[in-house]
Amino acid sequence: MRKKKQNQVVFYTIKGSTIKKFLILDCITSTGIYYVIQIISSSALIGFVGSIVGTECIKRHHGFMKKIKM
Repeated sequence: MRKKKQNQVVFYTIKGSTIKKFLILDCITSTGIYYVIQIISSSALIGFVGSIVGTECIKRHHGFMKKIKM
């Protein structure tokens, strides 16, 4: 006799604060950084790279400050 495979359903939950943090930091802030750097440098490529680097620096600095406060 063959055993039937049991179907497994996995649910992931995402906190509302995580979604809000993503929207504010990744979407709004990185867009703002992109436009500022693009205006200064007149280059879309430099603006694109600058927005990625700027957003990552903000994320790392923010995480670093949380660790210090605890």
